[in-house]
Amino acid sequence: MSIANIDRIRAGGITQAYRRWAGPPDPRYLPVVILHGVLQAGEGMHYLGDMLAAWCEVIVPDLRGRGETEQPADGYDPATMAGDVAALLDTLAIGPVVVIGRKHGGVVAYHLAAGRPDLVAGLVLGDTSPQISEARADRVRERMAALPRAFGSLQEAERFYEEGLGLPVDRARNDIPIDLETLDDGTLGWRHNLDLVARIEDACTPRSDWALLERVTCPILVLRGHRGEITPEIAERLAETPPGARVQVVHGSRHDVFIGPGSEQTLAAIALLLQETAVR
Repeated sequence: MSIANIDRIRAGGITQAYRRWAGPPDPRYLPVVILHGVLQAGEGMHYLGDMLAAWCEVIVPDLRGRGETEQPADGYDPATMAGDVAALLDTLAIGPVVVIGRKHGGVVAYHLAAGRPDLVAGLVLGDTSPQISEARADRVRERMAALPRAFGSLQEAERFYEEGLGLPVDRARNDIPIDLETLDDGTLGWRHNLDLVARIEDACTPRSDWALLERVTCPILVLRGHRGEITPEIAERLAETPPGARVQVVHGSRHDVFIGPGSEQTLAAIALLLQETAVR
């Protein structure tokens, strides 16, 4: 699959990098914005951009502090990042859009939908939970602190992605060439600023964002991995929180509903939401 060329633009007070697929000459659906996870940059979602570009225009930004977007001293909370995305879309004169967020990208996505309802016509949350307890936040911090700074081999890195991060082998093979680089000593090290990634996690956990979700007015699709982060209790509450999310269990999926087992269910569910927003 091809990767769209990366562009840069000054928006929201920072230089933002983004990938843009033009889509077909006569698009079937509204433009789509894809927001990546916390230990990731936009390039890690290129496969989804490639697929959706057959139907519509697609924008995939590098969120603040990741990829080739600027790393300012502060502003790593979800609300500020949502403001970055809004500024990017305003500068590009794109909207309304359907926003798809993977995990932490989903948190940024619902902040954007709540704050700028004029920009967001539909929302897809990929295994994103609006509620994280203090105990679970502590476990996330411990996991971030324990991230290996380097891997002795590709096999060691793949094993960590699958066992340490709980990701499918397809995700590991997609992300490792993007996330890691060969260092002078032959080991594989992160392209991401891990200290900054830890700050981003700290800025959004613990959380209880139910009141924020009640401000979202567009259709919401929650894609819940059947062995993922969203508990049945949270899924039930999501379905009851205005405007009432449609919660779909992605069978076969663990911590990633967009690639690997069950991802064909995800693509079908996204297509239905795109069709729904196209006729609104």
